[in-house]
Amino acid sequence: MDDNQIIVQKPLSQLIADQIKRRIWNKEIQFGERLLETELAETYDVSRSTIREALKILEIEELVVSQARKGTYVADFTDEAVSEIIELRTLIEVAAFTKAISRLKKEHLQELETLMEEMKLKADEKDWSELFDLDMKFHSYIVNLCGNSRIIKIYDSLQVQIRTFLIHLDKYYSSHQSFYDEHRDLLEALTSKNTEKVNRAVRDHIEYVEEKLLGVGQENNQVEEV
Repeated sequence: MDDNQIIVQKPLSQLIADQIKRRIWNKEIQFGERLLETELAETYDVSRSTIREALKILEIEELVVSQARKGTYVADFTDEAVSEIIELRTLIEVAAFTKAISRLKKEHLQELETLMEEMKLKADEKDWSELFDLDMKFHSYIVNLCGNSRIIKIYDSLQVQIRTFLIHLDKYYSSHQSFYDEHRDLLEALTSKNTEKVNRAVRDHIEYVEEKLLGVGQENNQVEEV
């Protein structure tokens, strides 16, 4: 190991928050479910104060909500919230992908190709959770190439919510391969360095996601009204 390399250890509360987040993404904890400090403290063998800190992290990320005298619950996103976040995602990604075109170098395309190879492997293994993680890495990598630190910061603040929405999508794609194919189309558009083609590919990809996510929200509302 390089003597100058610094290993940054996450605080325990962040590690616990990450584990709770992963359980939500794996559908082990459901939207709207109450999170009890005592149960979580026993599960992770930590103090309740550490759990409170972890839940505060998740609250800042808008993944959980705290209600006075009622407790803490996993956020249950409304259609309006989904629509607003996806609208912002579209604006950011179209701008960022467009700016990234002129900054793309051979090594960047090679890195994206490596991500695509990993995605193909997970598609063959029919692993939705890993596919969704790689989806976030793929999009984030391109956004980070845009060169605008403020765009990157805003996008980073949305990532937890975007990743959370994705857990609904497994039932709407015809196959794991079709999800992979969409990202192959995005990479081909970027490789062409054709601005119009890139913009269209980004919009088509996100519009499909929006349609399906809002469909999920509408179904949930219908169930509640029955």
